[in-house]
Amino acid sequence: MKKILSLAIASALLSACGGGSGGSTGSVSGLAMPENMSVVTANSSGGSGNQKITSKSAAHSSGVMMRKNAQDADTQYSTDPVHTYVYDASMESLDTVNMILCLMAQTRAADMVNNGAYIALVNENKCQKGQGQSGSTGQSGSGEMTQYSRWVIDSTRSNNAAPQHVKIWIPGENSGNDPRSGQNILVEVTTQEAPSESKPFGSFALNFKGVVDAGNFGGVNGAEMEIMRGTLKTVANNQGLPQFSFISAEGNAVPGVSGLDFASEQSASVLLDDATGTAGTAITHRSETRNDFSGTVTETSTYAIGFDAGHLLRGKDTDANNIADVTSCKSRTDFNTQVWRYNLYHAVDGTFNGQAVTGGQRVTLNSGFPFTFDSDSNSSNDAYGYVGYNGVWSEAGNIADGTSITKFDYNSNATSVHSVHVSPGKLMRRTAHNELLTSFQGDEFQYWGQHPTLNMFGQWVVTADSNNDFQITGALSYGNSGPQIATTIDHDNDINTAEVSVAATLNLVNNQSLWLWSDSLGGNVVYLHNDVTAANARSVTFYAQEVVSPADNILANGNVTLSCYDRCLKGGLTQNDINSASSEMDLYHTYSGTPFTYTLSASNGKLILKDNSLSDAIVTTAGLNLASINHDWGISSGEMVTTALADASQPWLIYAAPITLRWETGSNNWNQLVTVTNAQNVVATFDRPLQLAYTHSTTNDANGSSSHDGNKFMLQYGGVGELWGFPWVEDSETQRWMSPVTLADGVTLSDGTNSYLVKAVEKQQTMRDDNAGCTGLDISTVFTDLSLPNAASIGSVSFTLAAKPNVTNAPAVIEGELQ
Repeated sequence: MKKILSLAIASALLSACGGGSGGSTGSVSGLAMPENMSVVTANSSGGSGNQKITSKSAAHSSGVMMRKNAQDADTQYSTDPVHTYVYDASMESLDTVNMILCLMAQTRAADMVNNGAYIALVNENKCQKGQGQSGSTGQSGSGEMTQYSRWVIDSTRSNNAAPQHVKIWIPGENSGNDPRSGQNILVEVTTQEAPSESKPFGSFALNFKGVVDAGNFGGVNGAEMEIMRGTLKTVANNQGLPQFSFISAEGNAVPGVSGLDFASEQSASVLLDDATGTAGTAITHRSETRNDFSGTVTETSTYAIGFDAGHLLRGKDTDANNIADVTSCKSRTDFNTQVWRYNLYHAVDGTFNGQAVTGGQRVTLNSGFPFTFDSDSNSSNDAYGYVGYNGVWSEAGNIADGTSITKFDYNSNATSVHSVHVSPGKLMRRTAHNELLTSFQGDEFQYWGQHPTLNMFGQWVVTADSNNDFQITGALSYGNSGPQIATTIDHDNDINTAEVSVAATLNLVNNQSLWLWSDSLGGNVVYLHNDVTAANARSVTFYAQEVVSPADNILANGNVTLSCYDRCLKGGLTQNDINSASSEMDLYHTYSGTPFTYTLSASNGKLILKDNSLSDAIVTTAGLNLASINHDWGISSGEMVTTALADASQPWLIYAAPITLRWETGSNNWNQLVTVTNAQNVVATFDRPLQLAYTHSTTNDANGSSSHDGNKFMLQYGGVGELWGFPWVEDSETQRWMSPVTLADGVTLSDGTNSYLVKAVEKQQTMRDDNAGCTGLDISTVFTDLSLPNAASIGSVSFTLAAKPNVTNAPAVIEGELQ
């Protein structure tokens, strides 16, 4: 697994095994696990920081009057479940618990009891919260291809009076140079009782371990070596109160393991005062030892927690003497909300993609389908993959052109064979949105180019000032901690001279185009400077974009001629052309008053673009190394149009065209269009994400924040839970990434044709400070009343990686949906 192998995620594996009610197979019912194992329960009643937008204000925000029945009690808008949990720095040892709840919910183990070993395709990206810049609103999203991890699961129960046993094999994924990255994780869950009113956690024990090839650590090649283990379980106590404990260890913290250069441990003990979770106490602990450039570093935090219905008091033990030296008080009724996943619902009755829909009905898209294929003729196991709007993903890596894949139809139990086609590039259609620059004053854009005063190229942060001029405010760079912005820079590479300020005005000339980038506006932004136009009438152009497939209407009548006026990419490029180029501009034609033309065609499931000025040479850099021109991520043309501009002497007018096309090419899978065709050579088509231009307002903000009031965003919706397009910021205290914009339930979004209601379906509450509210709470005895589990108390996993069943049936569960 991609991220589950780090301790922070691996230890979470533990938090629970899925939520909801148990299923049944024949006369034996499955036992569900608790939906939440947090220290404190979420406040479902709202709070001052969780404002619900009214129907009136929602309608006003988009100009569309919403029908009353959209939020009726029987609509999907009202009945779809909402998962909410509480985050606090004192609970970081359990932070991964909620991620694992999300992952384990995708297995449906309680519903698959006694059905035999089965495969569940789990979308791990859906469960990443605060772990990094996903580019989406907490979801996988971001226009990326759907990726799955193939979990093998066996869920059994002999009778309705017996415990339920679940065994799970989770594959590792090798990435980077860390040999730990390939660890497989084994999970064993024994459930005695499902959650109930008197036992909110039920009764269960979940043990897990991570194993790697011992040869990676100097041992015997092929032998299983355990480098991570842990346990999450309910605990019986004399008072009969709900209690659970959690412990995970990695590296040298694992009993019997030594000689490694890392060690980490997380643990917690939580005791509730009653079954409703109104009050309770807890201890949480985490420690990590690692080697970095400064030597061995150890970080440790231990907290004592006490809470009641209204407040939480946390105390940090700063010197390991079991005394809470530093305390802070939080309100359990006044909080900020961070949403990780939103759904969209139809605001009114109407039609969508040719189908009748009703107000309050969940928006569904035809996003793609999973498949199997023979990735290795020497292996008896097929590999799994997924094809959708954004291309093809497989667990075996890139799929070669011409590969046969098999789609399984769960409705008819039939299979059908498709063929994979890899185009030498990808064509994007962009629909322009023009807005006055005054709407973006103070917003940050990224700009790559020449600094006006420092005589150096770089990547800069620019803003539009109150005069609608662009100011460089920072130098942008990227490192292990993500994007870094500096206001000064070493411009001459001389350590003996002082760094200089990067602040400067971009001096633009008439009809000069400025290429910018904005995450919140969906990517590329173009500003065309005009000295004649009044400053307050200057505008910028941003785009909604979609992938053009060989089945697109643009090719309905055969080949299409495209005209290019700027950044017209040459056809027939070779590696020698790349290596000898002094800059990327050597790969483009030089415009001299006449547009360059290209021919777009579709053949055998592929898109082909040919350069008419170079003997119809194909425009592609697939298979070429672009590192010498710093374009490892690929290269693209400028905007092209199907109808030539009326005046070729004004090529800058291409950016005023309402619809343009842009060709992208390179050696990465995202630079190439990958499609599949059926036996009749018909290209499979999928719904593109909805494109939703949105202007934020304080009224629409779930936290009542005005910090982004008036800001414009180009949002996209790719299906259930997949709304993305808001920017991401890193919290300096917690190092968690989150969006500074949180939409309130009931906000209306529009794609220009239909209107949709927003509803948060997975969210986090962060308690606000209330320093005077904890007078009734006492944590002075928590360290003596509760004890943390230690590594020696970790339970064992009774099976091995080698015991994994060989399952050849199609996946029984995909992203938590029974097939």
